[in-house]
Amino acid sequence: MMKSLKRIFLPFVACASLMLGLTMCTENTPDLSDVAIFVTPGASEKVEMLSGDKYRYEVDMSTIHDHVASLKVVSFDRLHGETVCFEEKYNTPTVKCSVVYEAPETDRETLEVELRFIVADNLGNKNEVIRKVRVVGRMVALPEKTGIVLYGPQSGMADALSLADVSRPFCLADAPDPDMADIYVEAPADFSTVGWRSNTEAKFVRVNTFNYVEATPTGINQVYRSSVPQDVVADLQTNDIIIVGHGSEADGVFRIVNILRDFGGVSCMELSYKGIAHTDTPDKPETPDNPELNPDESDS
Repeated sequence: MMKSLKRIFLPFVACASLMLGLTMCTENTPDLSDVAIFVTPGASEKVEMLSGDKYRYEVDMSTIHDHVASLKVVSFDRLHGETVCFEEKYNTPTVKCSVVYEAPETDRETLEVELRFIVADNLGNKNEVIRKVRVVGRMVALPEKTGIVLYGPQSGMADALSLADVSRPFCLADAPDPDMADIYVEAPADFSTVGWRSNTEAKFVRVNTFNYVEATPTGINQVYRSSVPQDVVADLQTNDIIIVGHGSEADGVFRIVNILRDFGGVSCMELSYKGIAHTDTPDKPETPDNPELNPDESDS
């Protein structure tokens, strides 16, 4: 009889203990649905600003309990670490406010910043949203790569390059993958007219009024985005300024230093380049001078 009662009673006790545990967990665990936060602009809108500039976010918060207690905004980037850039206390069920974020000073070309907007109510319920900001160094002088030489396609010499490493042009005909060429030369044998095309959907903007000497990432992107980039740039001339990019993002700017036609039997063009260092840099493509390492040939 006792054994029968135990078989009935013990499962009941276990079930009751589980239900009690779940109830206690629910009561003691903050519910995100109890407190809400909306931040404008939304997460899908890209915010890019110069270092030292200010940007206004509009914040709308509410709770189903007595009142919204606080809002804290915490920024994080790899240069400055985590910083509390806004903190305020409240005592009403709904709050609308503005948060003005000031971009940090940086000597880098770009700096990716994450902003966490954290709201809490009087019972300790919390919710948060994240916004991303790209900060561009205001006085960044872009490094210049000079002495880049491209030859005519009939020469069998370097007539193409990858923006991943413009200092190492290569011969398109000998490339293991011609699709890696961001730029390649189109020209007749006499080099009378010279143009550029791309196998990576790079686009070109010729803008000879652009200040190449004082080029900044922001300046390059502003001109590129306000122009109509083309698939081809033709009839290149000495001192032409060509901005190159992919999609809506500029990659950098070239200056045609010189074009030599039949100079000692060789026709070529000399370039200089100022590139923008993107945060999400793709892997360097394989080139004849940069072959992909065979795993079997790596150091053990």
